[in-house]
Parts: sequence; C-alpha cells; structure tokens
Amino acid sequence: EAEKNALRSGTIDYGYIEATDLDQKDSFTAQGYEVKPWSGWAITYMPYNFNNRAMGAVFKQLYARQAVQRSIDQKSLAEVVFNGTAVAGYGPVPQGQASDFVSRAQKDNPYPFSTTAARELLTGHGWTERGGVMTCTDPGTGADRCGAGVAEGTKFEMRVLSQSGSTVTDNMMSAIQSSLAKTGIKFTIKTAPVNSVLAQTPQCEADQPLCKWQLSFFGTAGSWYFPAFPTGDSLFQSSGGSNFGNYSNPAVDKLISASTTSSSTKAVQDYSAALAEDLPVIWLPEPVYQISVVRKGLGGFAQDSLANFHPAQWKWTG
Repeated sequence: EAEKNALRSGTIDYGYIEATDLDQKDSFTAQGYEVKPWSGWAITYMPYNFNNRAMGAVFKQLYARQAVQRSIDQKSLAEVVFNGTAVAGYGPVPQGQASDFVSRAQKDNPYPFSTTAARELLTGHGWTERGGVMTCTDPGTGADRCGAGVAEGTKFEMRVLSQSGSTVTDNMMSAIQSSLAKTGIKFTIKTAPVNSVLAQTPQCEADQPLCKWQLSFFGTAGSWYFPAFPTGDSLFQSSGGSNFGNYSNPAVDKLISASTTSSSTKAVQDYSAALAEDLPVIWLPEPVYQISVVRKGLGGFAQDSLANFHPAQWKWTG
C-alpha cells in the first residue's frame, strides 16, 4: 500500500499494482505514468498432497481430480477477478504466449467448467451429498465405487494454505470456494506469507507430522517461471525437486524424459496433453507477472517474459 500511495503521489518512477487496482488506472496516468501489464512465461496451479493421510486416497482418484477441475471457472476468474489480465491455463505449458509446445488437448481444455458435470462424476463413483458435502457411501474399487483407499463415510473436504497479502488471490480463493460448494466439495482457506506457505507444504511421506497439508497455493504472480524450454522434470517427474505434492505417474515420467532428450516439439506436446488430462495439480489462470506503472520517458528496458529484471539498463529517453 505504501508503494501504491507513492505512485499515486508521483514520488517514484517505477512501481506495480494489482489487477484489482486497474479501476484506478486514470489516477496513475494523470501523474504521468504508463500502465503496462507484464506477461510471464509461466504456469499457475494448486498442488495436491497425494500423501496426505486424510485426503490422499481421494486425490489419487482421477475422477475426483476431474470433478475438482470442472468446478473451476477459469474464464470468469481471468475476466472478473483478474480484470482481464490473466489467461486460462489447462496444462503444464504456459498459454499466455503463443508457442509450439502446447498440445491441442491442452488448448482445447479437456475439463470445461460445469458443476453439474462435476457432481455427476462424484455421484457416479459412489458419493452422496449429505449436509451439503459429498460423502463416500459406496466404497470399493469397482467402476461405480469411491476407489482404492477411500473409506466409507469419507467427506470430500479440502483445505488450502494460500499465499496472503494479495486481494486478487483472496478473491480467487473465495470464488473457487463458492463453485466447489455447488459441486458438494467443502473448501477451507487458510492464509500465510508465501515463505511460510512453502515451508509448511513440503514433499513428505504419509507418516510424517509435516504431511498434514492438503492443498497449497503460492502463485499470486505465477507458480512456476520457466527458462526458454518449459521442461517438467522438476515439477511433475516422480521425485522431482519441486514436485511438492508427490505426484507420480511412470508413463508421464517417460514422456518427460523424452521431452528433454528429443529435438522434436511433438515430445513436449505429448507431455502437455498427458498432464492436461491427468491433472497432477489444479490448473488455474495464469496472471501477468505484474502490472508495471512506469514514468513516461523511462526506457531502456523490456518486460522480459522470463521475469528477468535489469534496472542497470534503464535510461531517460525524454
């Protein structure tokens, strides 16, 4: 807020604002600034903890992840919560900028928003709504049952530890909470500073006390920024260094390895398609890195999509 007040008073040359501040754009331009959204080469997501003792077995059911994803109205989030400064993201490759890496499956959104379809996925797999929350009433591994490890009476209740300090993020979490409730999924939100979120949601084994977390969100400005090549070996390969939720799929491991050794973009597209469909995380809209507010006449820089920042190159041009 102090930084935004400095922009409003015209006492600094460069700063940034949130998407919720865009309705005040005229107050910044009146001070001699230009307002420039800075698009990043990144993806945004909310990881599941597949090793969580309470909900891990539910998260491991693809139909359950599909129901969650179909309850996320990315188009409305991008247009309303982010004031049109975000783009929907349906997979592991950035979609805010055109590239040859995104598969057709990811572009076409395999799980379009529909809480009706999401409810049908759950009721068709042994869940019944009780007291407003879907509850497993038909446990077992049959096609119409809740799935391996999901006990009778399990309630579809998830909690997220979300990054604090952002009105946009708070609004997005509230919107997601409302749409999940229509599906019959209870979504509880707790907030903390980003460093605390990362510290409290590590890779873990089910029997470890620190494995109590279920969902994590640290992507107010994007969850993961890639170098030029959007590889997934750290994020989604089994035992990857930044695979926070312990997602593991041997078939995907092979696709990731192929994408890092092949010279063909098809290998990356195959990986893109697989994870758009298998949902290792909850895919969310990709916001701009930031909305820059720049004094007119300040030049010598570009808004690098890799989020590199080089103030030493700045200069006054007029």
